[in-house]
Amino acid sequence: MYQYRGRLHWDGFWSFLSCLLRRKACAARKAKRDTDMRLQEIKDTTFFKLMLAWALAIALYGLLIENTFLLTLAGYTSTLALFALSINVMLGGVGEVPLGQSLFFGLGAYAVGIGMQKLGFSYALSVLSGIAITIALSFVIGMITLRLTGAYFAIVSWGMASVAVVAVLNLESVTGGGMGIFGLPDMQFFTIDLTSPIQYFYTAAATLLLIIVILNAIRQSRFGYALESVRQNPHLATSLGVNVFRQRLKAFMLSAVIATIAGALSVPYTQIITHESLNIAITVDALLMVLLGGTRWLFGPVLGAMII
Repeated sequence: MYQYRGRLHWDGFWSFLSCLLRRKACAARKAKRDTDMRLQEIKDTTFFKLMLAWALAIALYGLLIENTFLLTLAGYTSTLALFALSINVMLGGVGEVPLGQSLFFGLGAYAVGIGMQKLGFSYALSVLSGIAITIALSFVIGMITLRLTGAYFAIVSWGMASVAVVAVLNLESVTGGGMGIFGLPDMQFFTIDLTSPIQYFYTAAATLLLIIVILNAIRQSRFGYALESVRQNPHLATSLGVNVFRQRLKAFMLSAVIATIAGALSVPYTQIITHESLNIAITVDALLMVLLGGTRWLFGPVLGAMII
């Protein structure tokens, strides 16, 4: 009887201790969750303030600056910042360096040139056609190249861009070869005249603003958290049930679409499309923008583009 009471005594003690530990663990988790929520609220507030300040700066710049060259240059800087953002999706998102990103930048430019001059498309339809082609092409290229990582992925993606340069130079009847495509008709995005410096500036800056908002929303989604886990430790992410290859492919396709939009927006500034838009030098310049501004925040590529 004594042993039975002793066992009941110890069972009660361990039950009390485990209950106390669970309460402390729950309290710690709740405190951590509250802290994370407060930090997220601070981040959201800071992001909103930055976006508002930037929108006001864009509006004031367009109202105060009358020099057409400065307006057009600011619009082209926004385009380059957009291209740098596309690289940051891969570099800051999954930790890969897409040296062949100029392939999609050039695809966007050539989609506008071929669509408007050869096929008689409007500017908007040409851009949408380029985006559709990019989605299909990036899926195929991603299925091939994303099974590689590190320097192997960077070299193979560079090779893809080099192949595109050779193809453009040899398809003279379509791409104009080494002479490129020039003498484009007036470019209008619906009712927006992109040949007007002020309208081009506002369009490029607003597009950059919109892409940053979308990328910020993606970072706070399940897809964004999955990308963060892949960037930090892909093996651990796999053990937790994350399909690493699928997340990398999604990020690659997203970055390709953004690069295509940037390439299409560069045409109203350059007024000519050549194989130079596919050159790796453009990718290296954008990569420097990302590294100068920082990969862990969305405004980093914008700051880097302004510096360069």
